[in-house]
Amino acid sequence: MVSQATMRGQRAVESECRCWNPAVWLLVSLLGSLVFVALSLLLRLGDVKISRRAVSTTGVQPPVKTQYQVQLMNGRNRCEGRVEVRYNDSWGTVCDDEWDMVDANVVCQQMGCGVAVAVSSSSKFGQGSGHILLDNVDCSGSETDLSQCRSLGWGIHNCYHFEDVGVTCREPAVPGAKGFEDRTTPPGENSALRDGTIRLVNGQNSCQGRVEVYFQGKWGTVCDDEWHIENAMVVCQQIGCGSAVYAHTNSYFGYGTGRILLDNVRCKGNEVDLYSCNNLGWGKHNCGHHEDAGVTCREVSTVPPPVTELQRAIHATYNTEATEEIPVTDSPTTTTVTTTAQTKGKPSIRVVNGNSSCQGRVEVLFRGRWGTVCDDGWDMANANVVCRILGCGPAIAATDKASFGYGNGPILLDNVQCNGNEWDLSLCSNLGWGQHNCGHHEDAGVICLPFEYYIGYGRDFRVTERIPTTTTISPPSEGTIRLVDGQHRCEGRVEMYSNSEWGTVCDDAWDLPDAEVVCRQMGCGDATAARGEAFFGPGTGTILLDNLKCSGAEATLKNCSHISWKVHNCDHTEDAGVTCSLS
Repeated sequence: MVSQATMRGQRAVESECRCWNPAVWLLVSLLGSLVFVALSLLLRLGDVKISRRAVSTTGVQPPVKTQYQVQLMNGRNRCEGRVEVRYNDSWGTVCDDEWDMVDANVVCQQMGCGVAVAVSSSSKFGQGSGHILLDNVDCSGSETDLSQCRSLGWGIHNCYHFEDVGVTCREPAVPGAKGFEDRTTPPGENSALRDGTIRLVNGQNSCQGRVEVYFQGKWGTVCDDEWHIENAMVVCQQIGCGSAVYAHTNSYFGYGTGRILLDNVRCKGNEVDLYSCNNLGWGKHNCGHHEDAGVTCREVSTVPPPVTELQRAIHATYNTEATEEIPVTDSPTTTTVTTTAQTKGKPSIRVVNGNSSCQGRVEVLFRGRWGTVCDDGWDMANANVVCRILGCGPAIAATDKASFGYGNGPILLDNVQCNGNEWDLSLCSNLGWGQHNCGHHEDAGVICLPFEYYIGYGRDFRVTERIPTTTTISPPSEGTIRLVDGQHRCEGRVEMYSNSEWGTVCDDAWDLPDAEVVCRQMGCGDATAARGEAFFGPGTGTILLDNLKCSGAEATLKNCSHISWKVHNCDHTEDAGVTCSLS
């Protein structure tokens, strides 16, 4: 019996084993399969990482082995145009997604064209053809070749040729060329540069430009936070350029490269060098190169220019008395004939969109209609004529490329070439009224020395020193708004006055309730449209507000909900505008 019971137990165990063996094997097989899949995935990831390292850490071909050629097409010179890059023996374009001034700087440097001063769309340089080779380009600014920058990869994009990007570069001044001698802090002796040495870069002369400072063997820029005229005074004195005329912000002279060395600089005006002013300390900042500071100084000259020909100068302000001096030089005596004339009626020239009556986009009146001037051939001699007509001091800048925003209406003058002593811009050589080959992206502008500065600085502008009747002009109150470049006073780009300057509003979240507040504040009728994407042309200066959310009942725009002042992720192609009814 025991033997039979034992045998039955053994058979039961064997039967159970035979029953469980398939389940165990199935489980083991599944576990093995999972391990195999996991190992395969790990190996594939490892291959991808190795492959990426072999290609480039930025996801594009390594520039150390081969440099991809870049060219600029359809510009006025080799340093502006539509960006094209050569890949696999064919040329293609670059999409403007994520494209900014840092990317443009890399192109300009690769082309040997200095620094970027503007980025453009295909509307300026035309649409390309063939492949779109790069998209979502993201450069850090230190690359020497566009192919080093991060992108989606060669030929990968979601673009059309109307998104082809263009750049305009400014070639660096040739060392030793007239007007471009190196202006740095005068050293005590001819030794290595010391920390805190200053230079000005990308200006129209040696006493104007982006402020750069030397520290630990490298040049860097200064952020425009708290940048004002007292800071500019210290810079101008430090480099031996006399008095300050203007403190520029928002990378007026183009984006710099390298480190941002100083921020929140607050000078009293009597410091011996810029670093002696209150600041955050070397290398401490919260800025980008779109905030690089600049200055315009009045260069001191101890030798007056000789008078070699009959010259005439007129300081005319409309509806006021103007004096014309005609110095006649004869050896050995000099005779001066002075005549007085009364100028009446409307002015024939004006400046628009500047921060004062002595700077802005140049507009001229012809047959009852205002129009702009093209920047072809636009230079300081032309600007001086404009400044004189306006009753301002000498010109300190002849601006181009619509630096004061796009005008509208006709382009009335092109290829203007003045000697500098004409009393009206139309008397200068030009193509004739309405003859041009330009667009409003080429509207010319000027920055003149304000009249009060001129009175204090002497007679080298050859203008009769006549102090006008004293009038008190109060600056706009904080939060005042204006509409610019519209067809009437109740339409245009929205600009607001804050901290002694006019700035724009970004179109993020811009809608009809926001426009309603603007129209009410302007004393206009109901809002009929909330315009975005720089509908009235891009503005200049600071972008003051972003992500406005008005209910429509607020009394002023500054009362609406918004993120912090001057905090935004916009550029002037996103300036907001409105159209209000006139009643």
